[in-house]
Amino acid sequence: MGRGELAPKVEAIYQAVIQLYMEGADLNNLTVSEITAKAGIGKGTAYDYFSNKEEMIAGALFYEMKNACQRLYKCFKQEKDLYGKIYVLLTQIERQLTGTGCFFRALHVMMDHSSVGTRVRELIQNREDDELLINDLLRVVIEEELANAKVSPEDREYLVLNAVSKIICFTMFQYDKKNMASLNPQTLKEKICEDICSEIERLKES
Repeated sequence: MGRGELAPKVEAIYQAVIQLYMEGADLNNLTVSEITAKAGIGKGTAYDYFSNKEEMIAGALFYEMKNACQRLYKCFKQEKDLYGKIYVLLTQIERQLTGTGCFFRALHVMMDHSSVGTRVRELIQNREDDELLINDLLRVVIEEELANAKVSPEDREYLVLNAVSKIICFTMFQYDKKNMASLNPQTLKEKICEDICSEIERLKES
């Protein structure tokens, strides 16, 4: 069975992990019993699909990352220009990080050295072509912007990395607003959108 077609009990496990986190549970301290009780299935059944709780949690985080990006892509398609698409992305980051955003918790876990983080990175590395994450979404919208433009493959990749780096900086800002109080969030969002669009236009015209 492909990852795009989850077994009902696997999806129940994933939804249980996500719900527990949204209710305030510490992912590091979750137990298999808590997860299976929330999912409404037996522990033995869970082990038919997973080797351990780390696989359950990592799978759930990756599942939520994919779903969040699918929702974001639908929002992208409603925007007519690149500026609007980047602005939507930044706004979603802002909303997720000021709430209990499981998607961005997944990004945080992905960067640690835990067994869950390692498993999330493996899932990301081995994702299917249709399993889009943020960098994939940026690549898609930037390629759309560059349609028929004579921009080298190296410059195209640079534009994606440039956009990703600015998104990361904005995410860091959300985590450290106290020490960056002089920055206005709205102005920062607008500046990032302008910078990404300007860099693309510069390379299109060179």
